[in-house]
Amino acid sequence: MLIIGGIVSILTSEEKDLWNKVKLSPPWKYLIAFTVIAVISIVLTLVWDNTIIHLLVSFYRYGYLVIGGGQVVIPMMYSELVEINQYMTSQEFLTGFGFVQGLPGPMFSFSAYAAGMAARRNGTFLQILGALIGGVAIFLPGILLIYFVYPLWENLKKIKGIKASLRGITSVAGGLISISALILMQKSGFTWDNFIVLLLTAALLLAKKIPAPIIVGLVIAAGFLISFP
Repeated sequence: MLIIGGIVSILTSEEKDLWNKVKLSPPWKYLIAFTVIAVISIVLTLVWDNTIIHLLVSFYRYGYLVIGGGQVVIPMMYSELVEINQYMTSQEFLTGFGFVQGLPGPMFSFSAYAAGMAARRNGTFLQILGALIGGVAIFLPGILLIYFVYPLWENLKKIKGIKASLRGITSVAGGLISISALILMQKSGFTWDNFIVLLLTAALLLAKKIPAPIIVGLVIAAGFLISFP
């Protein structure tokens, strides 16, 4: 969908001479490392049915699909970790995702949580290892791609076609984040109490005067009050 968004943006652009030539000297070693890790990890899953290897492949894939915010991959994570592989319950997934919103870099914190939960059936050591792999694997693709793209970025921005495609890609990313919110709301249940908490949370976030950890704490307290008989 992200690629389609970029293509549509290019095709509908009114700019002329979209592919003007610029001088580029790509640091290929980072892109090669990115590709080699992806290929090797996929091959390993084909020859070795191991939970940790599967988590490495999954979270590495989540990492290179993150554009515009980690929430973009939340529906995919939910589908694979909860519905397909049943590593955790829907409640465990949603609770963990809610808790980490008060932490710096919530997506990386949540990845460590989710991978640890996925590996918990294999003992404490592998659970800790799974959490480490989840946090590192989702972070690694972005690091490699940053080192690959950053030296080129000033020149890439001069290519009108690239600038046009980014408008479409970011629009699709925004749409995916919105859909992610709806999916999480659906999994939690479209009830009046959830809607009230949602609206109050949105109002607090828009006010930009209350730190995220305090908002998370207030939502947890609200959850206890709502569920209290």
